[in-house]
Amino acid sequence: MYCWLMSIFLRVFSIFSLLVLMTATHSSAQENKPALVVVGGSDSPFLLERDSTLPFFTSKASEVVSIIESRIEKTTTALTDLATTFESIRLRQEMIKQSLDDVAEILLEQIEEAEKILVNRAEELENIEESDKENLRENKRKSENVEAIMKVINSKEWVCPVSDTVKFYDSWNEQRPRSIHRGVDIVGFHGANLYAPVDGEVTFFWDSVGGKSFKLTNENGDYYFGTHLYRFGKKSGDVSAGDVIGQLGAGGNATGPHLHFEFHPGPEGRGNGVNPYQIVNRHCTDRIPIDMPLNHYDGEEREKYSFSYGNLEWD
Repeated sequence: MYCWLMSIFLRVFSIFSLLVLMTATHSSAQENKPALVVVGGSDSPFLLERDSTLPFFTSKASEVVSIIESRIEKTTTALTDLATTFESIRLRQEMIKQSLDDVAEILLEQIEEAEKILVNRAEELENIEESDKENLRENKRKSENVEAIMKVINSKEWVCPVSDTVKFYDSWNEQRPRSIHRGVDIVGFHGANLYAPVDGEVTFFWDSVGGKSFKLTNENGDYYFGTHLYRFGKKSGDVSAGDVIGQLGAGGNATGPHLHFEFHPGPEGRGNGVNPYQIVNRHCTDRIPIDMPLNHYDGEEREKYSFSYGNLEWD
């Protein structure tokens, strides 16, 4: 903008200098008393009289100066308006900056308040008795276990671990000669196939109480345990749901052919045993009442036998 104004100023100064020069030349010419201004040769028709032509040039120069003054005035007005616009923009920028500062201050106050709440919550947790903390952890574990059980119950891929007709009842927490029972006993025909209930990695081993046994771990950490096998199935390693992993037997301390079956939800897995009765009850559909013989005849009345559906005790 400064360079543009300087350019206009130089143009005006040049025209003004030209007018001064013309005036000075005219005065000098008057003193020397030349009669004519020769344009071309002596016989040229372009012979101008100085006295008659100088007023013409002076008049034109005055018009040019008037135009330039008008342009300068308009430019000055435009520059004034532009300066006003710039001032308005500056004021708006200051308002925006002030608004942003106010927002930042509010956010900072909220963050500080949140930090105070977190500190207070941490102090409250520190003041909780250890027994209360243990109760909270236990309740959290039970809640997660219930969620895991419901997920398995509603799974469409889960496979009943014993083939053919079976019978069982809810024996969770039942007192046994050696200890509390922590599983479900699925009674079936001796030699019946045992299936992997889910995809995972199976391992076969010998258990001092149950004899031939297997453990199967799913990728989500769910852990399954089965014992009293008559025969191992395929070698240890990866299996898919429904693969044969053994045959039903009465090994170890068993008094008859059955599969002692346990479920330990992940990610904690082994050691987090829960009652698997509701899972088996949902997926082992070829089931007869526990008091009914497996070798019953087809026309035998099932109604005279009790059919236990268990309880809702998860742990």
